[in-house]
Amino acid sequence: MFRTHRGVVVSVFLTAAQFVVALQFAGAVEQPLEGDWTRFSLTGKAYGVAEWGASSVLESENFWEDSRYDPGKAFDGDPVTAWVEGAPGPGIGETIVAAFVEYPEALGFINGFARNQNLFLRNHRVKILNAQLYLGVNVDGFATEVVTFYDALPVGSSTPLHLADSRLAQRVLLPLDPLNATQAMSEFRNSKAIQELSFPQAAMMGISPGPGSEIPLQFRYILRLEIAEVFRGTSWEDTCIAEIWPDYGEIEYIDTDANMRRLLLQTADGRQIPGYADFASVLTILAQSEDADWVIVIKEPAYPGTGRVSSEYAVIHTPTSRDMTSAVFADLAAAMTVTGPPGTGLLPHDFVEEAGELFVLYDNLETGEFGRTTVPAVYAEP
Repeated sequence: MFRTHRGVVVSVFLTAAQFVVALQFAGAVEQPLEGDWTRFSLTGKAYGVAEWGASSVLESENFWEDSRYDPGKAFDGDPVTAWVEGAPGPGIGETIVAAFVEYPEALGFINGFARNQNLFLRNHRVKILNAQLYLGVNVDGFATEVVTFYDALPVGSSTPLHLADSRLAQRVLLPLDPLNATQAMSEFRNSKAIQELSFPQAAMMGISPGPGSEIPLQFRYILRLEIAEVFRGTSWEDTCIAEIWPDYGEIEYIDTDANMRRLLLQTADGRQIPGYADFASVLTILAQSEDADWVIVIKEPAYPGTGRVSSEYAVIHTPTSRDMTSAVFADLAAAMTVTGPPGTGLLPHDFVEEAGELFVLYDNLETGEFGRTTVPAVYAEP
């Protein structure tokens, strides 16, 4: 296990014995350390969404083995898939962990195994999740090929999150507001343990303040979500969550990053949030709604090959960074004969609001006509 800085290998930090200890930690999503520190072993990442891990997974005996139900399925943007815990019984006490670069105002959920109503009812669904916020730090290089380790301290106490027994998307406010979470992170970053490199990872790697100790540190807001109560299914003893995503609340301004691969979101409380990203595409903002909750982007290949280069259009809900193009055009696309993904023959180009209702304006390539369609609700009514 080694660290690189600006493309140069700086040092090999872990002895063989220390590496074995690190792998032992990797076998579980969390391990208690000295004092109040906990080490989280996160096994997956979706850029601009989250890093994640889980205490158990159905059909997987080892954390490095893929499963049809691994925790990444709860962050893949596809409600047909799901994380399914793998413990005996209904999974009370099992956890899924999500780590974010910025602290969200709320979490979006699609509960249960949401592929269809039959599977939803036959499996358990979450009724209450106990949420505990941790502030985590990773020393650059303290990782394996499949696991990134964060040493973390808790903030406040565990708080119950109540979920509805529904396959529809739901928004659940987090117990700590973003400004207080940001303040807590600032204090954590400037704490004695971080400044003096006396937290567990740094001590294990044998580094201390002084020349040569300018080691990059990564910080994360880590939400530990523990199943406390379930809506019971009719057939199987498995508890499922189809989707989890961060929701950053009111957005005031939208831009792209320097590489034009990611949207940057300015929140109402003044934070800049990394939003929707597609690293295979160059993003151009075509239009946005007046409240900045919706944006239309043109996606052009970042690495075009030979031949014709085609562009795609996407309608993005900015607070959640969800691509809602399919939902916007679901009814219209079903009636079209133009082949390709939803929206291929329906090109969105602007928004208009009338009588408090927001519409997407589009060109219909099949008929040559212009049209408009209502922007769908992102969440079901509580």
